[in-house]
Amino acid sequence: MVNVSILTMSQARALGMDGSILRELGLAALMHDIGKVRTPTEILNKPDKLTDAEFSIMRLHVVDGAEILRRTPEMPAVAPVIAFEHHLCLDGTGYPFGVSRAGLNLGTMLCGIADVYDAMRSQRAYQQAFPSDRILEVMKRNDGQQFDQHLVRRFTQLLGIYPPGNLVRLDSGALAVVLAVHAPDPYKPRVRVIATSSRERLETPYDLNLWEAPAEGPGAKSVMAPLDPAEYGIDPLSYL
Repeated sequence: MVNVSILTMSQARALGMDGSILRELGLAALMHDIGKVRTPTEILNKPDKLTDAEFSIMRLHVVDGAEILRRTPEMPAVAPVIAFEHHLCLDGTGYPFGVSRAGLNLGTMLCGIADVYDAMRSQRAYQQAFPSDRILEVMKRNDGQQFDQHLVRRFTQLLGIYPPGNLVRLDSGALAVVLAVHAPDPYKPRVRVIATSSRERLETPYDLNLWEAPAEGPGAKSVMAPLDPAEYGIDPLSYL
């Protein structure tokens, strides 16, 4: 839930929100799944896919969360709204029931994007973690059914197709860790090159601004693909 709060606040800040509004939105996003405290642990922690009956029980967490937050003193007014709406989609699908786009709170839409991104990035017993570029591509292909595409574009610019901390392969074949996003071209972030194309670790990693790389000549110019750190035995965070 911390990741969802951070990603929600980052989006809100990029939209110009600040001060108490930003803090309230961050707290609301942090508490968006609080209703799961009432979900039976055998359902919440089930390693396999939920049955229809179990999923019906799981869906109740949005109603429970809204009720808990509505009764909590000094909780921002937007908190129970986000808890209740964060599984609703723009086209009226989702749960606990469908509403039109006009009925969705902006905070809900920001938190919903953050929640889906964080869920798909997380390793689960029944699901492998998805690479960031694939998640963002799925969101962009959604055609405004689940997500507001303007907000998705802003989220992609904010996060970059390859967020900081991602292990990637460059077009030169070298392995690198993303350090910073370059909004005008998400395929050309600032990276730290840590290994050769043959996976040989560099004694002295070096930084490279791909957006400054010359169009012609040798050397890396862009990211080719994200990599699974576990497959390469690399901890990207140790290079940040």
